Amino acid sequence: MRTVAIYGLTTVGATVAANLVSQHQVDELIILDPDEHRAVAVANDLKLAYPFFKQVRVQEWSSLAQTKVLVVACGELNSVQPQLKNQVELINQVQDQITESNFRGIVINLMQPNEAMTAFIQRQWQLPPQRVIGTGTMSDTQALKLAIGETLQLAPSNVTGYVYGQHDGRLVPAWSTFRINGRFNDQVISGHKLDQNKVTVNARLTNYYIKRGQAGVLTATRLTLVLIQAIFEDQQTVFTLAVNQPQFGGYVSFPVMIGQNGVQNYLLLKLYPLEEAQLKVARQAIADQEMQLTQK
Repeated sequence: MRTVAIYGLTTVGATVAANLVSQHQVDELIILDPDEHRAVAVANDLKLAYPFFKQVRVQEWSSLAQTKVLVVACGELNSVQPQLKNQVELINQVQDQITESNFRGIVINLMQPNEAMTAFIQRQWQLPPQRVIGTGTMSDTQALKLAIGETLQLAPSNVTGYVYGQHDGRLVPAWSTFRINGRFNDQVISGHKLDQNKVTVNARLTNYYIKRGQAGVLTATRLTLVLIQAIFEDQQTVFTLAVNQPQFGGYVSFPVMIGQNGVQNYLLLKLYPLEEAQLKVARQAIADQEMQLTQK
C-alpha cells in the first residue's frame, strides 16, 4: 500500500496532501501537525474536496510503522532566522513519537535551510542517513537547465547536468557535468555559444523572484511528488538532493540515485578542481548552519 505521512500542514504540506490525493499517488494518507485543530481542519477539507478518498488518518503517529514516506513540511517557505528556533522545536518535540512508532520509511525534508535541517532531522530522529533526504538543489538544477534552454531556444529536457552545494546559499553549478543535446557546453550550439556566467545569473534570478514574492509552493509540491513517485516505483532516478555525502563529511546537495530504499548510489562524476573546492566551501557553510541549529 502506498502510504504517505505529512508532518506540517501549513500551505506547502496541505498542498502536497491535496495533490497526492487528486493525482491518485497515494492509497493512504497520514496527516500530522503540532496544532491538532489544523490537522482536523485539513482532514475535513480533504474529505469535502475529494469525497472518493477515504483513507485519511489524523494525528496517528503509531501508523508511521506502515508508512513508506514521511514528508516534513513544518513552517512556511523562505523561513527567516527568527523562525529557526521554532522549527528546531517542532523536530525535537516529536522525537519520541518517531522512535516509538518504529518508523522505517524515508523522510523527505522541505524545511529550510534545507541541507542543514535535513542533517538535523537525521541526527535528532536517529534514522539511517540514506533514508533521510531533502529537496536540496533540485530546483536550482532545474532553474539552470531552464535558463540554458531559454538562451539556446531548446527544451530544458535537452540539457543534462547538476547544481551541487547549498540551496539558497553556496550553489555550485558543476559545468563539468553539463551537456546540451549530448555535447559539451563549450561548443557552439544552435548558433549560440553559451555564456555560463549570464545563464547562471538568470537561473539565480528565477529563484530570487520566487522567494521575493513569497511564492514557491508550486515548485516545492511538484518536486515532492516527483520524489515520492520515484520511491514508490523504485525508479533509480538521479536527483540533486540534500544527502549525507561521506566524501565531503556530511550533508550537502549532490546527485544521487533514488529508489525504494532512499539513496541507492552516489553519482560520482569527475568534477573540475575548482568545483570540488567550491563544494567543500559549501559543505563548511552547511556545517556552520548545523552548529547554529544545535544551539537553538
